Amino acid sequence: MQSLKTCLKNLALSKESFIATRVLAANTAESITVPGSAKYVILSGTADFWVNFITTAVVPAADIENGSSPIYIPSAYKELREISGVTTISAISTPGGIVTAEFYQ
Repeated sequence: MQSLKTCLKNLALSKESFIATRVLAANTAESITVPGSAKYVILSGTADFWVNFITTAVVPAADIENGSSPIYIPSAYKELREISGVTTISAISTPGGIVTAEFYQ
């Protein structure tokens, strides 16, 4: 099995196969369609945002304990995820902003 460092190095050297951008209105979820060949995505945004790979993203207002909670991604952070089998990514931001998804095979 390869180390995470080796996997990231290999991924960083490959050219992204598809890039999508969504301009988010405040508190409005948007969907990003995942290309069929994509195995990984790097998500980044101009503002803090939440994503969900299962259902429509929401900004939590209470505890979510059923396994469908969105993932919080701060604006200064890039989130790398393995997405085999995922068809859409839902994103939402309370102030609004721009979310970019870089897909890799």
